[in-house]
Amino acid sequence: MLTNQRIGSTSYPVFSKNLRRERGKDAWNTNLRLASLAASKIATSMGPMGGYKLVTYYKGPMLMTKVTKDAVDIVDELGVQYPAIKTLTEAAKIHRRDAGDGVSALLVLVSALLEEADKLIETGIHPVAVLDGYAKAANRSITIIDEAAKDFSGELDERLLNLVDCGRGLLSGNLRRELSQAVKLAEYEGTVDLSRIKIEKKLGGSIDDSQLVRGIIIKKEKAHRSMPDEVEKPVIALVNKKMEVKPFEQLAIGEGPFPARLNVTEPGQLAEFKREESSLRTRMVEKVKSSGANVLLCRSRIEERVADKLSREGIFAMQMVDQKDVDEVARITGARIVGDVNLLEPSHVGIAKRLEADKIPPERIAILHCDEGASLLLRGSSPELVEELEKIVRRALLILKHARAKPKVIAGGGAIFIRLALRLRKFALTFTGKEQLAIKAFADALETIPKWLSINYGLDPIDTVMQLRSDHSNNMESMGVGEHGSTDMERAKVVELASVNKATIWRTFEVASLLLKIDDYFYVKDLPVFHKQ
Repeated sequence: MLTNQRIGSTSYPVFSKNLRRERGKDAWNTNLRLASLAASKIATSMGPMGGYKLVTYYKGPMLMTKVTKDAVDIVDELGVQYPAIKTLTEAAKIHRRDAGDGVSALLVLVSALLEEADKLIETGIHPVAVLDGYAKAANRSITIIDEAAKDFSGELDERLLNLVDCGRGLLSGNLRRELSQAVKLAEYEGTVDLSRIKIEKKLGGSIDDSQLVRGIIIKKEKAHRSMPDEVEKPVIALVNKKMEVKPFEQLAIGEGPFPARLNVTEPGQLAEFKREESSLRTRMVEKVKSSGANVLLCRSRIEERVADKLSREGIFAMQMVDQKDVDEVARITGARIVGDVNLLEPSHVGIAKRLEADKIPPERIAILHCDEGASLLLRGSSPELVEELEKIVRRALLILKHARAKPKVIAGGGAIFIRLALRLRKFALTFTGKEQLAIKAFADALETIPKWLSINYGLDPIDTVMQLRSDHSNNMESMGVGEHGSTDMERAKVVELASVNKATIWRTFEVASLLLKIDDYFYVKDLPVFHKQ
């Protein structure tokens, strides 16, 4: 390896002395070994009978624990430092964000494809030929899934949510119905906009206490204790700037504000100044009242004396409301956000059905009920449980969104992977070159999924896969892995979205291809250099 370059009579270092380098087969083997390690942590969690993982990590000085079977959480907390395998973690996160499901299958299949590629490379086949065969197999797999996809006759949402829950028992029957209703509320111009669904977490109670609120939940308390806790038919005004009387100052043209001092020279001047200050506060309140609003949400601070005057007029107000909450209230009520309260007009207000405050003690919140809004209030007895519930709910919403756009389904329980493997082996025979071996290797890798499902059910993986192959060869292509072995998934109503499986297959090919293309790895242990911006 080139480490120094001679120019004239002087030798200059090219690479750092702390450089570590792996090339060719060593780089491939390292990627394979570490990908297999990551996949081994995930494979035993697959399926409804998959095991949980106890993960510990530090959050600042505190040692935290997490019990989960979520693939992204597991690989994210493995602490993998090897850069090539960190791409595996990032791919899992991207797949979760885009597809919502299939992350475990993605990680296990990437490891299996790398293992099969390693066997082919050992026989002298170049990685380029392997990747060419993998590409043909992936494209053919997409076509086969399209052929297998069909409409589902029944309650599709319930079946898909059962798949997302995957034996955790976190999605109760009531919560599943609430999720389906939330997605309907988020439909806009033929598509589902999940940003319209707000998710709030509240510690305490049980999972069954989680509910869908037709409206928006604002985690703020009322600006004054004398304000009402409930407002029927609220008329809402939204203001950005502070509602207070500013310190006395004068503005010089082109110079900015300069504080000014008030000199009291005659009796009564101070009282007159105080009356004028009070009048300014009264005019703010009168402006809100004249607009017809009985609820005021302010992005900034409301002075205590202004809040007191608002409460005397029966106006409910909240201060320091988050911008995203103000924007959402504006959307669902039709209110317009104004910069200053003095600019508020009757045409700027919005309307809702009801406003309730302090409904979930001890945390101070307000619930604004409105048909156009959707907020999911998630409850749980522990912080870890609430966090896990939030992740599953977000996955469920994404899956339900995909189901609205592309409702075609295929049999679950690993049935599609057996079907793909058998079809790809026949497809491989149409090639006479090395692609035949690569396509067959792709098919062998796909059967890793039903093997692990069998193991997690406590079944013999060899016997189960052999039985599945036999069933599929006899045109029983809906047979997958069940609790008692080969099971008809269509009769059991275990289905998966075809679009999610296609995304999983293609992203698996892309990630495996990326890792196989790495043939030179540089690792420099020098301290990072920080540059001034």
